[in-house]
Amino acid sequence: MDITTLLLVLSPLIVITLVLQIAAIVSIARKPVPGNDKLIWLLLSLLANPIGPIIYFAIGSNKLDERVAEIEDNKEMEN
Repeated sequence: MDITTLLLVLSPLIVITLVLQIAAIVSIARKPVPGNDKLIWLLLSLLANPIGPIIYFAIGSNKLDERVAEIEDNKEMEN
């Protein structure tokens, strides 16, 4: 198998991986969560490629949403 054939075979996987990684980074960046939660998920999705973004969307996105709701509840209780 030559390099051209290998690139043609792997190109869909490379594109899917890049799209997942970019989507995870954008999703993490948009969540208003203070502290290290965002940093941990960002590092996981960048360093554990391609499984990191999949883990983030399966588990981390919900956890960050729960953290945002918790922060908002605390703000409401203070007022």
